[in-house]
Amino acid sequence: MLNFLSAVVSKTGINHGSIFCDLFSGTTSVARHFKEKGYTVYANDFLELSYSLARAYIQKNDYPSFCGLRNFIPNMNRSHKNIHSIIEFLNRLKPAKGFIYRNYCPGGTKNLDFPRMYFTDENAMKIDSIRTKIQEWKEDNIITEDEFYVLLASLIESVPYVSNISGNYAAYLKYWDPRALKPLKLSVPKIPKSKTHNRAFKKDANELIKKIYSDILYLDPPYNNRQYAANYFILELIAEGWFGKKKPTIYGKTGMRAYDSQKSKYCQKNYALKVFDELIKNARTKYILLSYNDEGLMSENEVKAILSSQGKVNIFTKVHRRYRSINQNDSDRKTVFEKLYLVKVSNK
Repeated sequence: MLNFLSAVVSKTGINHGSIFCDLFSGTTSVARHFKEKGYTVYANDFLELSYSLARAYIQKNDYPSFCGLRNFIPNMNRSHKNIHSIIEFLNRLKPAKGFIYRNYCPGGTKNLDFPRMYFTDENAMKIDSIRTKIQEWKEDNIITEDEFYVLLASLIESVPYVSNISGNYAAYLKYWDPRALKPLKLSVPKIPKSKTHNRAFKKDANELIKKIYSDILYLDPPYNNRQYAANYFILELIAEGWFGKKKPTIYGKTGMRAYDSQKSKYCQKNYALKVFDELIKNARTKYILLSYNDEGLMSENEVKAILSSQGKVNIFTKVHRRYRSINQNDSDRKTVFEKLYLVKVSNK
């Protein structure tokens, strides 16, 4: 999809250095792509896991020094980047039985009617020990906020590779997927280098849009009724942490995290059109580029009607493999039509 997206962006004539705003940035894959191409990138999402990735990969343009850790980790000095030594140190930490162990692996939930199988006991303990150590360093002012997010991003991106799930965290598998049996191992985050002032936001998209300007406004909002905060709740738990006085509230067979405050109106049929219309009316940009597919809550005609208030709408279509959920049947359609709506905004 990135090549498809880049081809459409090239039609705008907006060159490198201009502001590319990814208003629903998710995993930041699109934001990273255009940062690497030389654009000034704004990345926004109201989930903490997404913000954590944006802080590491978009707002930072190089690795921080981690100078506060020189007295704690061997082989660190002032003459080279220290991230490799730190990642190796975290990978060697002794496993610990913490929040993830107690709630999301068989050993910690053996007293439940159905012990949870999101992680093996060993990997759950490794997540606990690494996340706890990163938090301790932050609270003791041994690492800066920038350094904290770089290390947190490494953990967040490593966890899915050992998660016993099919697609998302709404449910765990009843048997062990081979990848879940592999040991958790952090990797060095690959931060795209840049000379521009890139920014990460954690705001409601409809509020942030009133305060920013962009040359290209890229929109990839939720398109169906599946809430991201629910589907990726364990990653959100890891991003937020479980420290301090306010403990996470979890419930149900899967240990779902409470997420009422993070429900998106774009996932609700009764609200999606209204909030999208409001967003478009408040956009201050030269071009609007919307990614939406033919299974979305909003129809093509409804989307076009709203976008056309800002200028002429051009639609580009590509057949794409359909996301496969855990409940999908073999008879369900295998592909969707991914559509990019491009609007050159009049008088802006």
